[in-house]
Amino acid sequence: MPDTPEPQQKTMGLADLQTMAHNYHVPVSDGTFKQIVGDAENVAPEKAQAFEEYLKTAAQGLYPSLAPQIASGIPTAALLDPYRQVGKQVLGEGFEPNFQTDARARMALEGGTDPKTGRPAPMSLSDWTSYLKTEPSFGWTHSDQGVAARRMVLEKIHSEFGGK
Repeated sequence: MPDTPEPQQKTMGLADLQTMAHNYHVPVSDGTFKQIVGDAENVAPEKAQAFEEYLKTAAQGLYPSLAPQIASGIPTAALLDPYRQVGKQVLGEGFEPNFQTDARARMALEGGTDPKTGRPAPMSLSDWTSYLKTEPSFGWTHSDQGVAARRMVLEKIHSEFGGK
């Protein structure tokens, strides 16, 4: 049986490492990226793998309620995508929550309670939806979705009182 060549691991550049950090929602300074990449155009696969392990560890500390999933290799961005998508459904396609720095968006991660431990936990998607609609700073009442909901309520009230 002929030998099949081992697949070569792809070297990664600065943009790849930045994307990786973004996917794990771990803030990394330009100085740190410069230390990792140095003057080279790419980093060796082993160094990229070590950086990803660092990001996993850091993300587990930043998002402890998601730690088991992150440890298994699921990037933070994938775990938060349902919250992002619900936000877009509630507030419109232009809504892009920043779970790293916006305390309002971080409520999705910390606004619930773990029934076993009593510690902060991610909100249910239903609670996240309610929060987006009731937290005035998100402006749901002025969004297309909020205006349509208000119009439906007013039409229902009007029809209940005999209006046409």
